[in-house]
Amino acid sequence: MISLDIGNTEIPEISQERSRKIVKDLLMKRDDLGFIDVDVSTDTKAINIYVDNIKDNIDTIVILGIGGSALGTKALLESLCGKYYNENQDKQGKNIYVLDNIDPDTFHDIEGLIDISRTLFVCISKSGGTIETLSEYVYYREKCKQEVSDWQKHFCFIVGENCSMKQELEKDFQTFYIPENIWGRFSVFTPVWLLPMAFVGKDIDQFLSGISEMKTSLLSSDHDENIALQLAHTQYKYYREGKNITVFFPYSSRMFQVGEWYKQLMGESIGKNWEGITLTSSLWVTDQHSQLQLYQDGPADKLFLTLWVSDPSNDIQIDASFPWLTFKKLLEIEKYGTQTSLKNEEIPVCSINIEKLDEKHIAQLLYIFMFQIAYLGELFQINAFDQPGVEKSKIITKQKLVEEFGDIDLFSKAFPS
Repeated sequence: MISLDIGNTEIPEISQERSRKIVKDLLMKRDDLGFIDVDVSTDTKAINIYVDNIKDNIDTIVILGIGGSALGTKALLESLCGKYYNENQDKQGKNIYVLDNIDPDTFHDIEGLIDISRTLFVCISKSGGTIETLSEYVYYREKCKQEVSDWQKHFCFIVGENCSMKQELEKDFQTFYIPENIWGRFSVFTPVWLLPMAFVGKDIDQFLSGISEMKTSLLSSDHDENIALQLAHTQYKYYREGKNITVFFPYSSRMFQVGEWYKQLMGESIGKNWEGITLTSSLWVTDQHSQLQLYQDGPADKLFLTLWVSDPSNDIQIDASFPWLTFKKLLEIEKYGTQTSLKNEEIPVCSINIEKLDEKHIAQLLYIFMFQIAYLGELFQINAFDQPGVEKSKIITKQKLVEEFGDIDLFSKAFPS
């Protein structure tokens, strides 16, 4: 179960008619918003069969992708498998590394950690032309060719259904597809995230069943029933009152990467037309000792959204002499102290409570956030599903490459005929 505690925030008085219009306007675009019905459109069977076929010969997956192609895997891996998953000796030898940066240090750092002969490189690019992903693929293709004869089996591609290199890929590689009506940052429950999760033994069907359980409430125009609608209205109200920053802070180290994904979801979707909510994430109690001073006594421009995991099964007793004092209880008391101090200064704080960190509940939380962003798009009257600012940067980058190196065709280099 996931619930919302509005704390000292005020959910604006929204007429039923306005709520109905927001939901109706979103549903008119349903055919173009594949994330809504991803629970029925995703084929988990093909993913599970592929993972089952490779599991005896592959110990490590390396994700070659950036943005939505990487942030989601990191969020799910950490929330479901733990902060130190790759160092955990009980994981049956399955490692996942995410190369979401073309900084040379990234390649140096991973060099001694992987055995290429037992590694699968998962190349993710919806367009098929993401220069960072193509360059990573070219680099590791040459590495593979030097070490293994069947190098094609060490690569898997996840691309858009209308990707220009679809035919070239299908000849030599295992290929999965992202529906054209799902943008990268909304691709949570497509092969982009599901394949890595299946590889580490997670029940990917539970992700989709969790979504199915929650879908009806998130499509409801009843304000009291729809958590995503409540969050959207609350954020929009406080944004209009000068709270242009939302601070997301989970009381769980496993949920920090969810905040990083949420940051992209908010930024790329809502930051348009010289408006937008800036979302930042902090990890409590870590950032209580680095950011709280700013939050408490700094500019009054923030709305706080905390996240609490109520599952008692992950608790640890501090000392047998004080059986009641556990780390969970201490964390809860510190949460009370921080939230009370913020509320005493009339700083708005609301909270999400999630019952446990498993496939179903994590899926429901991320699904809520995606709907919340979609409803915010309706409130801001913008297209929450494009990213024109990012495209501007890509165009300039391509022009600069041509200027310095001529008309380099990395696609032809990656997939010579």
